[in-house]
Amino acid sequence: MTDRLLLLWDYIGGDVRNISIAVAAVDRCLSGASSRKPGESHGVRPPLECVGGVRLSVDTVSAMTDWVQQAQDLSDEVLRPAASEVDRSGKIPRSHFDALRDRGFYGLAFATKDPVNTLADVGEILVSGCLATAFVWAQHHGTLLRMVMSRNDTLKARYLADLRSGAVTAGVSGSGYATPENPLIVATETDDGYTISGQAPFVTGWGLVDVLGVTAYDTRAQKTVTFLMDAADGPNVHANRISLSAADASNTVELTFDEHHIPHTSVIQVRQARRGGLSLADRLVLRINGSLALGVARSCLTEADRIGHPTAQLWETHTTIRDALNNAATGDGDIYDARAQASHFAVTAATYVATAAGRRSVQCGEPTERMVREAAFSVVCTTTPEIKYHILTASQP
Repeated sequence: MTDRLLLLWDYIGGDVRNISIAVAAVDRCLSGASSRKPGESHGVRPPLECVGGVRLSVDTVSAMTDWVQQAQDLSDEVLRPAASEVDRSGKIPRSHFDALRDRGFYGLAFATKDPVNTLADVGEILVSGCLATAFVWAQHHGTLLRMVMSRNDTLKARYLADLRSGAVTAGVSGSGYATPENPLIVATETDDGYTISGQAPFVTGWGLVDVLGVTAYDTRAQKTVTFLMDAADGPNVHANRISLSAADASNTVELTFDEHHIPHTSVIQVRQARRGGLSLADRLVLRINGSLALGVARSCLTEADRIGHPTAQLWETHTTIRDALNNAATGDGDIYDARAQASHFAVTAATYVATAAGRRSVQCGEPTERMVREAAFSVVCTTTPEIKYHILTASQP
């Protein structure tokens, strides 16, 4: 589970030549955002206006929206007040997803001229409000962005507008389970589509989302095949619920495909499998996924402020680590090391607030007890083998 966990925003395919976000990305971190508290500016960065070679259509009103402030308001008003109850009950209120939809967060990539940076900033803040809710919401964008790039016009006509609005919500089983070296999900082409077999060990949002974007590996053609399916059990699709130590309300399952048939009409895209190397697009996805650890740390520091133990030093460290992630995303630094530092810091922030809260931190249901579990979760979830190596080596005396 530690080496193959699903990324929050999975790499959407193609090599660096086809990822236009890379063109604008190189210099964007020079004026990178700081770790802001409510009311403080996130800073101004050059926008990344394209994803996967597709320029996103952005309306003027959405482009002028301060999505970071909108996320902060949603976190303060809706998510954070309910986070402990979500953790206790193991259920996310429908109202959380309704609020995300009504405020436009499902189509966030279309609502800003800076989709990559905005997803990272907004994701961090939503995670700090309610990890389980943000964890489910994050999966949506991997499938949405794949659909944007699809050449299956019939499928796009049926789903894209509803995915963009949030009328249809999506999960994802991404390319991490369809690597050429060791594919966990295999596609075999037939006359009328593909037969899918294998197991995705970590699929989030089962029973909470409507559809699932799944990537499998075609060993004969040496290509990845991404398809859309209903997020529901069937004769050849079986979900086994996983009990998580944190974000358990996200309804994460182990999903097994037993010669499941997918027609060609449900295929989003077929791409030549890419081997080796870390592209700039890979770096950007690794950066965005760092929002999980940064969001957990932000939650801890916000709670420390609330209980009367503010720490300017740790807020400054949060800013430093955030800047290091931004810089490493475009090649100025080791992105794996930066991610490892973010994971370590989430644990440090949780330890601080747990100590500050005292005995309440060892009582089940208390916010700081939950935050310690969430910090451990952030160390493991979205962690690649390379990040894991950096975490473990840095932890040795």
